[in-house]
Amino acid sequence: MDDSDLDSIDKSFSSGDLDDTSSGEESDISTENINGVSKQAIKSIVVAAISHYQNYLHKMPCRNREYSGWAALLSILNGNPCRCKQLLRMRLETFFQFCEVLVNEYGLRPMRSVTVEEQVATFMMLVGPRHGNRTCQENFQRSGFTISKSFHRVLKACSLMAIDWVIPFSDNSETHDYIRSNDRYYPHFKDCIGAIDGTHIKATLPKELQIPYIGRKGIPTQNIMVACDFDMCFTFILPGWEGSAHDTRIFYDTIKNPAKKFPMPPPGKYYLVDAGYPNIPGFLAPYKSQKYHLPDFNRAALYNNQYEIFNHMHSSLRSVIERSFGCWKEKFYTITDMPINVRWEDQVALVGATMAIHNFIRKVDRLDEDFLEFENKNDFDADDDGEHRDNDNTNGPALVTDHGMDKLRDDICTSISFARIGIQI
Repeated sequence: MDDSDLDSIDKSFSSGDLDDTSSGEESDISTENINGVSKQAIKSIVVAAISHYQNYLHKMPCRNREYSGWAALLSILNGNPCRCKQLLRMRLETFFQFCEVLVNEYGLRPMRSVTVEEQVATFMMLVGPRHGNRTCQENFQRSGFTISKSFHRVLKACSLMAIDWVIPFSDNSETHDYIRSNDRYYPHFKDCIGAIDGTHIKATLPKELQIPYIGRKGIPTQNIMVACDFDMCFTFILPGWEGSAHDTRIFYDTIKNPAKKFPMPPPGKYYLVDAGYPNIPGFLAPYKSQKYHLPDFNRAALYNNQYEIFNHMHSSLRSVIERSFGCWKEKFYTITDMPINVRWEDQVALVGATMAIHNFIRKVDRLDEDFLEFENKNDFDADDDGEHRDNDNTNGPALVTDHGMDKLRDDICTSISFARIGIQI
């Protein structure tokens, strides 16, 4: 209702259009009553009635662009390939394969007038380039309810997908090609199957629930334990821990609890872990009290002893998990800056869902630009950009050690040292 409508109502009252005096004494409402409080009440009723009509019975459409939904998506799919990659976080062929998997294996179905492809595109635009709900409403000319429903339907399907896609993709009985093809690591680390680390992402919680989640960064975060292989695929995730929880505590709780289904390495094999974890069977840690992180070696080219040489090789090989984190966060911006209106349960589910998509893209498209970028970042350490915190054992559970793993570490250290001077052992 605009000012002209109000003026018309005022004129009707002032001109007496609403006075019905033709019936004389038969009328129950006198002119005096109308001219008083009753006239103002009638005016309010008329205003309310007109407003209701305009807002609910004869609404002006909020989204009235000529093309919407599938037509809007086609403008992306049929447009410049770079735009498709930017908005959907994957190439066109991969996008259609992804939609097909969600339909055939994880039960995603079309909604009334909303195709599967549009639902998936909506989800990817919300978690990838982090377009908000309102931006997606405008892009697809849909209501906020429809955008939210699409998001949650795809999130549910991708969470189911994570059960099958965030797992080891081999039995790890053979040395990985990444190690075998690099004489910097082979044969010294021939029995290594991957790396383990924790990473933090921003958590949005009510103030009364934030304290346990506030860690070193001074903001609420979700602590996530992750394992990956040398293809930069995630093989295990445990999201949802409080930001104040120490990585070592999460580690022990995970490997001791069969319900967590952690993929323990086969006998004789091991994961690389940093100094915040124990050096026990299946998990090879670096030497303590020695330089370890890659930026330290980049600042000083010379080694002080053979232990630093081992630590440098260990850190360099373990950087695969840093590069995997970097690629994951590059693809899914929402992970690094969680919107305030996302429920906690959905924040936890998004970790598994996006890591499943990460693995799917890696397996389907070996030429994906994001993976190629981080694959070629040799000696990448996420500490350089502050995304991943250094993991020491301050205030963490007491670490135990294993003499067999200590000997294995010493043997590898000796092998690396001899290889540097051309001695075969």
